[in-house]
Amino acid sequence: MIHTIIIISVVLVMLAIERLLVLTVTRNLRCQTFIRHHFLLHPNGISCLRIPQGLIAIWMASNGHWGIAIIWFAFWMITDLTDGTIARNCDLSTTTGEWLDPLADKCMSFPPLFFLAIGSSPNVVSPHLPIGWVCLYCTLDILGQSSRLFCKKKAANSFGKVKTALVTILISILAFYQFCLTTQNHPLFPPLTSLNSEVVTRLMQACTILAFLSLYCKVVPSNWYANSLTFLNFLCGISAIAIAWMPARFPNNHILAFILIFLGQFFDLFDGRLARKYGSTNHGAIYDDIADGTNFGLANASIIIIGLARNDAPIPMAIAAALAVFYAVCVFFRLYRFLKPTVDLPRGIFQGLPSPGGALLAGSAAIVSAQLNHPLISWLAAFVVFLASIMMVSNLPYRHFGQDLWPSLPRGFRVMLLILFIVFICFALVQSGWADAFTWFVTALAFLYAFGAIAPANYLKLLRQQQTESDLPPSEDVDTP
Repeated sequence: MIHTIIIISVVLVMLAIERLLVLTVTRNLRCQTFIRHHFLLHPNGISCLRIPQGLIAIWMASNGHWGIAIIWFAFWMITDLTDGTIARNCDLSTTTGEWLDPLADKCMSFPPLFFLAIGSSPNVVSPHLPIGWVCLYCTLDILGQSSRLFCKKKAANSFGKVKTALVTILISILAFYQFCLTTQNHPLFPPLTSLNSEVVTRLMQACTILAFLSLYCKVVPSNWYANSLTFLNFLCGISAIAIAWMPARFPNNHILAFILIFLGQFFDLFDGRLARKYGSTNHGAIYDDIADGTNFGLANASIIIIGLARNDAPIPMAIAAALAVFYAVCVFFRLYRFLKPTVDLPRGIFQGLPSPGGALLAGSAAIVSAQLNHPLISWLAAFVVFLASIMMVSNLPYRHFGQDLWPSLPRGFRVMLLILFIVFICFALVQSGWADAFTWFVTALAFLYAFGAIAPANYLKLLRQQQTESDLPPSEDVDTP
């Protein structure tokens, strides 16, 4: 265990030193001039240096030096942050860098992926990456790189950035797994103790989906972005409904269906942001309501019935069904009122609990009821479902998560949160213990938003004042230079 702690500490220290050093140096005018006069310190120069380092790391690992390979790979992946900071702070961004930096990332990740998939070396032990998914991922990633030759969108999009970070984490997790198993008397530690072939496959599938979305966003018109995510949200809802009512085929159907509803939350989070940034089609708002009604209304109502009216539950099926119908009606009314609000509120403020928040609150309560299997918990969960329904149709002012709360987080922190959610979901799909932890985590998030995101009166007053000032026409004072 001591060797593992040392390697993790070395990587974290390297990251901390890199951030402190690069941010300090690139803000100094003399250092900026020095960097501009030395090509190897340019972002493109660093990207060129990074191209062969994946193969070198694999050569180290194939000879049994997993610890050194991990540190070497981590060092050069950290430089992916370095070149971006230098490009921004030293004004060295180029069109060449827009395709060279992603190319260097692929040269870093492809060799380890195939090495960990084929496993021909005696130094690679199970679990292996699924070779079919690795090939599909690499194919999509190469197509994404090639699209820069004929597409105007050459810079990496958010899906591509999350994909690159997730692949790096997947390679690191498997490398640590190999290191722990090949180092005698050093036991594994969570989450590596729960790592198996199925979890690895789910993580590789998530990377492949992100690679497809990254490619898709490069080749389609920008005004399709919002509707595309809306359609994915709709597919999550349809799939969740189908899975929820097929317990024979899906043993943990309620958990899987709830995870799909949770995934739909991410698509719903970003479709509105993309619509405001890039525009949308004429009926984009209606499509969004249909998707939300399917996922947060009908799919979650199915979860409520299954969670509250299971075979040994104290709540009769009729009561659970009536409560689910009442919840679904409140969701659809909430979505209708979103298009035609009855209260004048500042931009970024919702009238009533948003339907995604209501879905998390009601759905997680029903799942907890099924997990704990206690009469008191079941009736308490039913009350939470009723309360969530009432809060959605109330006039309580809620801060917009996508427009207000989420953008206030640092960008790097948001990317890491998305990655952690994806990893968490992949483990929850396979391990029952992780599924229980996922449910409790979502429950905590739902209660935190439902009772912590209510906008106080002074905040509404300040927001109205700021928006009024921003809407004023520019001053025409002739004395202004």
